[in-house]
Amino acid sequence: MRIADSGSLLPAYNLAFEEYICGLGLDVFMLWRNSPSVIIGRFQDMDSEVDTEFARAHGINVVRRNSGGGAVYHDLGNVNYSFILSDDRRLTLEHFSRIIMDILSGMGVKGLDFRHNDILAGGLKISGGAQYHHEGRILHHGTLLFDSNLGIIPQVLRRSGKITNIKPLLTDNISVDDFMTAIRGNMNISEKLILTQNDYDNVNGIMRRKYLSPEWNNNS
Repeated sequence: MRIADSGSLLPAYNLAFEEYICGLGLDVFMLWRNSPSVIIGRFQDMDSEVDTEFARAHGINVVRRNSGGGAVYHDLGNVNYSFILSDDRRLTLEHFSRIIMDILSGMGVKGLDFRHNDILAGGLKISGGAQYHHEGRILHHGTLLFDSNLGIIPQVLRRSGKITNIKPLLTDNISVDDFMTAIRGNMNISEKLILTQNDYDNVNGIMRRKYLSPEWNNNS
């Protein structure tokens, strides 16, 4: 497995980056963050899930992803992880979530549980996962509410459950950058994914054609 870094905080670019990497046929793990945004599931109706007027007024981008599941809020206090692998139907949502749970447990988070595609700590959601299968590949991705603006979530999402941040649950008081470094270290992946300018051009093409497209995002 290789570790990848998109080098971007743009949600449309990061989703395009995931999609492009998925098509390369390589096993990849990546951590990434987005500027304030709502990422909706493949089959969701945007207006039913998102207060789009609030989102526009507060500069929150709304982008549709390839995987199903519910709408999630991203900001720079939230860390996203992705596993991109050759498909294997034994690679369930719980399988990937428990890898992350083991890492969080080692960092001091107690009361971890997996329920309905979510990771809970003390009964409160700290992570939500989704995945999709395509042409012999599987892409699993999830959120990690490290130090996110929880107050804005019920304002921009029309449905939100009981959530909490990971930062106060950790043994050590660390920054989001330290948190990401710790996850990478626990994954113990030494090989970095090296891309060419042509690869980046292809990612930008997917972003423009799809993830910046009103037709895709509005599902029209």
